[in-house]
Parts: sequence; structure tokens; C-alpha cells
Amino acid sequence: MYLIDTSFLGTITNLYPDDVFPTLWNELENTLFTDDVFFHAEVDAELRKWGHPKLQWYLDHVQPKQILQTDEAELEAYERVTLWAEEKQDPAYKQVAVDDFLNVADSWLVASGARHGYTIVSNETPAPNAIKRIKIPDAAAAFNVECKTLLEFLRARSITV
Repeated sequence: MYLIDTSFLGTITNLYPDDVFPTLWNELENTLFTDDVFFHAEVDAELRKWGHPKLQWYLDHVQPKQILQTDEAELEAYERVTLWAEEKQDPAYKQVAVDDFLNVADSWLVASGARHGYTIVSNETPAPNAIKRIKIPDAAAAFNVECKTLLEFLRARSITV
């Protein structure tokens, strides 16, 4: 089971535009909008708020059951993620990094991944010694949540073009 980060759609749109890679986008329609791929409600909100270039494509294909809503277990996981972000030591994150992480979908993705045991698909790369920005893979690792990059996800789904 997979949770898709907002950055996934941004990166794939920039690197593989649908006018140049139509086969890839057809494959994505078949693999993203299935029973084992999910978008957190916070990611859905970011896509809508930012007016993402592929928003209409996403809205045309996403199924309501693919948008995960927060439940009590996820709220508990979110509290743990929040504490981790605020109290991580050696080196500690700067407060602006914590605030940014907690004010976007990233923290909710990590909490949801921990709650459901799902793999997060994001194009962020780990930076475990960073203090100015909390990266999804670093937070996910603290909660034993697997992360895959765009290419790892495409390979896992056997998508080739």
C-alpha cells in the first residue's frame, strides 16, 4: 500500500510532461488510481490549494476511498511525529524547520504511514544531519515507515515506457 506525496506529482509533471511521455501518463492512470494507492486528505488539500498543473487530471481519476481521512489512531501517531520533530536532538532542528514540517502535509503523511503501515512515495531525499528542514524520509525512518522515490515506485509497479 502506498501514500503519495504532493512532490510526486510535481516532480513527475516537470520531468515527464504528458505531451512528451503520454504512455507514462496512461500507465500512471492505471496504477495510481487503484485500491492500494492513497492520497492523504492533506495532500489532496495541497493539490487543490496550489492549483497543481495536473489537478484536473487528478480530480478526474481519484476515487473518494483513496483519500485518507484522519482517525483517532492517526491523531495519536501525529502526536508522536510532532514530539519527534520538536524534541529530536543531535542535531536539533531549527524551530522554523519544525514549524514548516508541521504546517504542510509531510507530517501527516508520516503519521498516516505509521498508522497504516503504508509506504510513502516522495521525491525528497534523506538528510539526517540537516537542521534547517525536516525531510519526509528522515521523519519516516524514525517511525519505521518505508519511503520510495518516483523511480523506485515506478519499478515496484513494473511501469516501463
